[in-house]
Amino acid sequence: RRRSPSPPRGGGLAKPAPTAPPEVGKANVVHGTPLNTGDQTWQAEILIPRGGPDSLNHSGQVRTICFRGPSRTTEEQAESDAKELERAAPDGPVAVRKAAMALQRTKKAPA
Repeated sequence: RRRSPSPPRGGGLAKPAPTAPPEVGKANVVHGTPLNTGDQTWQAEILIPRGGPDSLNHSGQVRTICFRGPSRTTEEQAESDAKELERAAPDGPVAVRKAAMALQRTKKAPA
């Protein structure tokens, strides 16, 4: 029997340079789950890159964490939450998590 040829060594594909998704660090206001009354809600959310050894996935893309603010009954409240999350973004995921938790404690304001 003949041995099957080995695959070529070395010269494999180089990993691509890490790239961040376009909206990392930028908060967005998205539609939330409607209230039981059917009223619309809005929510602020922001993508923050993960740090440490898990910062890149197998294909070289930046891993992100999505932080969300509470559901709000007005879009203006959600936009205010988005600004709070963006202010915390330069300080990293720990700061954004603290800001999101502080916002969650405020919850919905009466309509």
